[in-house]
Amino acid sequence: MNRQHLILAGLAGLTIFFFGAAAYVFLGSRIQDDPLDIKPLPLGEAPQALRLTVYQSGIAVVTAGDLRQANLPVEGLSAGALQLTRDGQPVPFYVAGEGRNASLYFYAQPVTDTLDAPAVYWLAPGRGQLMEEDPAAPGEEAESVAWRRQTWEENETFLAQAAGDDVWLGKRLFAPNSLDVALEGIQPAGGSGQLTIRIWSNNRAQQEPDHHIELLLNGAKLPDDYYWDGITQKTITVSLEAGALLPAGNVLTINAPGDTGAAGEALYIDWVRLDYDGRLEVQDDSLWFRSSAPTLRVAGVDGDALVFDVTDPAAPVRLAGTKAAGEELAFAGRGQERAYFVFLQEHVIRPEISPAPSWEPLTGGGRGADYVAIVADVEGFLPLLDPLLEYRRLQGWQVEAVLASQVFDEFGYGRRTPQAIRDFLAYAVAEWEPAPRFVLLVGDASYDLYNFSQGKNQNLLPTYLVYTEFAGYVASDTWFTIFDDNSLSPELAIGRFPAQTAGQLATMVNKTLAYERAAETEWLNRALLVADDEKDFDEASDDLAGDLGEIGYETQKLYMSENEEIRDAIISALNQGVGIINYVGHGSIEVWGDERVFQAEDAETLINGERLPIFTTFTCLNGYFNHPDADALAETLLWAEDGGVVAAVAPSGRSLTIQQLPLAEVFYQVLLEGQAQTLGEALQMAKTAGADDEFLKDVIHTFNLLGDPALRFHTPQS
Repeated sequence: MNRQHLILAGLAGLTIFFFGAAAYVFLGSRIQDDPLDIKPLPLGEAPQALRLTVYQSGIAVVTAGDLRQANLPVEGLSAGALQLTRDGQPVPFYVAGEGRNASLYFYAQPVTDTLDAPAVYWLAPGRGQLMEEDPAAPGEEAESVAWRRQTWEENETFLAQAAGDDVWLGKRLFAPNSLDVALEGIQPAGGSGQLTIRIWSNNRAQQEPDHHIELLLNGAKLPDDYYWDGITQKTITVSLEAGALLPAGNVLTINAPGDTGAAGEALYIDWVRLDYDGRLEVQDDSLWFRSSAPTLRVAGVDGDALVFDVTDPAAPVRLAGTKAAGEELAFAGRGQERAYFVFLQEHVIRPEISPAPSWEPLTGGGRGADYVAIVADVEGFLPLLDPLLEYRRLQGWQVEAVLASQVFDEFGYGRRTPQAIRDFLAYAVAEWEPAPRFVLLVGDASYDLYNFSQGKNQNLLPTYLVYTEFAGYVASDTWFTIFDDNSLSPELAIGRFPAQTAGQLATMVNKTLAYERAAETEWLNRALLVADDEKDFDEASDDLAGDLGEIGYETQKLYMSENEEIRDAIISALNQGVGIINYVGHGSIEVWGDERVFQAEDAETLINGERLPIFTTFTCLNGYFNHPDADALAETLLWAEDGGVVAAVAPSGRSLTIQQLPLAEVFYQVLLEGQAQTLGEALQMAKTAGADDEFLKDVIHTFNLLGDPALRFHTPQS
């Protein structure tokens, strides 16, 4: 396994600390007074629906003005004219006001999985479902204390190896040390409470147990100590006695004494949650609480506040007939242990609104293509791709280019999920005539779906994150083409142009066309083989050299076991022109070997022009294309304007050499023997050959093709 360590934990960037009510919050809310930047469709075109994207729990609003700005063709806001859905299921809503001043309210719930796309509500013309309304005139005796919940969560560290339900974690705590969490914003009423702490422990020692923490509240140690073992997700729940919480200034201390005997101890704090008896007072925008009281009184509000019973989040109930007096609001409760949400109308959630065009359906009869390009919704990407698509048509193939947003609308209810892409491809293979053979994904990806790290690389076209043995969650485009969950066999040849910008895409398109049109020239007959400084790597490289030599390649070997100072020789050989460059050995995202004999920044020194090789790298992480802030070696070589490579078969994760070599052997065998004419088909065939071997699962998923899967391979005989 690779000796270079991939650091995924500790991304520099914005630390987001959230003070929530009942749910996790990923991004800040937008209040109703904020102007929404809704980009309407071209003049004369009306959307089929509006996508409403939400990132937090609470009451969301869409106004009649929003509908006018987006040009949605409805008469007004009413259940008779509009339907609101999420994932195809109806969502009840409440309409306040009339005509041009009307507003539509609904109870929004975010997606809490940080590896999953945000929640999208779909607002379209049709008959909708009004929210149930219940009279709630208050009685005389009102309760002003209830069971409240507050959550504190930081999402500042992506830990790919975290196998729990959250890979975005907060502060790291090394023993012996302690960490303070300020329990700010709470309003204790002197009653009892319950603390819940979620921790990821990230080390393992031989003795058991190897983890120990103590909890202190306001400097006083809580009764129990907590011990456990191993690398795992740990949830700790602590009951608090009445009066344990102060009126203000509460601090939870998490102390790791470091006394277990383990050589080291590393803990990541995922989140802290407090349930407690609290005063019913709105301090910020809203208030969530649970109560069985027959009548309730909430302070800090006025007559414009609205109250909902959200015990069943899918079927909220608006409470009517509430009574306001000064800055207090009273209303009747609805029975045993109900959940309520009180909010101020001027502080409701404003979802991100985007119009969904009326697409020509991807389903139904008349569709077919040999070659499908799924293109990220980036201005200019489609026109830049056109020369390549036209070239494929001239080769006699039926070609289809589809915007990613159409795939998400038709197969994901507007959500930008990998599952929507796979469902579309599975449908096309089953129903289109001809069925697709090749799929090109056009656009870069990032594992930071919510931009916690504020990295430079955006998630333009998602990949799927598969959990692997040695690297945790890493990118697998192959997953899109495996339609049987009990199989590892891909049914399509797939590749990706990992473009963040129009310039990068134009470079990759031009390189692909230049390689396809290359005449038989001397440089195509040369191969550069680089090996790390271990015997096994030399032997693997020698075997490939023999196979290449048999069909006419001139091979140049640069082995670190013979000379570690080979950086200049690698660059010089590439600049002179080679048809293939292969590396076997240790690697990381940006480099080859501990000696860093070749690295991402070297792409700027390449001047090989249109003498563009195919790059295969049987190592680790050289194809980690979905990092939010770092660019993989394979990407930089693809983007290099004055040279570089035309395509790369490169890993997004870590694996063992004995796992990689079977894939490499079949890949080159089918190419060199002419069983596969294209890179995508060769990689597909290599993975299919190993699909029955569970030991090869990680390499099947993580060796991705960065480049056009239909790229025709040049051999000395061609």
